[in-house]
Amino acid sequence: MHSKLALILVPVACGQDLFLAKKQQILLSVNASEVEPGSCTVYDKSSSNCNANCGACFNAGARSGVLCKGTSTGYYCPPDSPPADGDMAFACMDWTFGSAAMKRASRSFNKRVGDNVAFGVGTYGTAKDAQRGLGACYRLKVSGMKNDLLLQSINTGSDVTGNQFDMQIGDGGAGLFNTCAGGATPGHDTMYPGTYDTSNWGRQYGGVDNKDQCKNLPEYPMKDGPMKAVGDDLITLCECGFDNGARMEGGGNPSILSLGRVKCPDELVEMTQIHRNDDPSSYSCGDDCMKADHDCQLNHGGTSAEWCLTRMMDCRKPSGAFKDNVKADLMVDSHRLVQPCTSDGYTRIDVQCGCSDCYC
Repeated sequence: MHSKLALILVPVACGQDLFLAKKQQILLSVNASEVEPGSCTVYDKSSSNCNANCGACFNAGARSGVLCKGTSTGYYCPPDSPPADGDMAFACMDWTFGSAAMKRASRSFNKRVGDNVAFGVGTYGTAKDAQRGLGACYRLKVSGMKNDLLLQSINTGSDVTGNQFDMQIGDGGAGLFNTCAGGATPGHDTMYPGTYDTSNWGRQYGGVDNKDQCKNLPEYPMKDGPMKAVGDDLITLCECGFDNGARMEGGGNPSILSLGRVKCPDELVEMTQIHRNDDPSSYSCGDDCMKADHDCQLNHGGTSAEWCLTRMMDCRKPSGAFKDNVKADLMVDSHRLVQPCTSDGYTRIDVQCGCSDCYC
């Protein structure tokens, strides 16, 4: 994205034709200023410390966003249990596989480098990496999927095993955490209205089993303006996973055929804002791709998810947005942290600093 508004073809939803959306052009123009590196002076309260190169802020110079209200602000914005007069950080819904923004980003990348991949984010199961894969990108060939996947790992999880990728898909299952629905105050402590149970969201691990069950989901977050403006909705995002082979009818998981770490595209980094300084040099892993030695055993009664493309959507602030989970010496300056969202799933939170007056 650029600081000036450009006319962009934007997909309404997964699998549909492109169209020129006036609402989306308006939204892009409103958000355009947030693309430029921000000033930490938004954290000024009783001193001018933030003027001095953002003081001691961990993520100085990062893309600006809205200020998280409450005693814990910036990258310390809480992932749950927000105070009555404060905010809470969430995962962003436009990170979801098949969202308008993800499709636009991958289309731009494919045109720029002459490739043919689909973008996504999630969790790569690895204990070998210095920060458990956070910020790293991986290229996957997946059984039944037409395009390779180029995915960034922005989360970690004890329930994600080695050589497994847990991708954010519309209603992919909350897993260990859930800030999607069922909270006391939807739009404040959870994203979507209503309860979170099997009758609408499906199973805790995996979400709904079949495409026709997607229609039982709430279509929009409690604060629905931004999602409506870009043409996304949760029902279509859920259906997108089935339509593109990222999930299977009956609740099955497609098998990863090969996987390897690759360079993170600028277009994907723009979505997440986390960027490592030790990236490989190529978008293809070539001979370094690890080849699967068996298919996904979860579909045959097995318990190991190795070589499985699994799915999740817990709406929770991801691990890569927590300062203590990343190592500064592995990160590009001003791109040290994932930039999470407010409860509408689209508005970015400022994570340049973590306190008033930049003393943290």
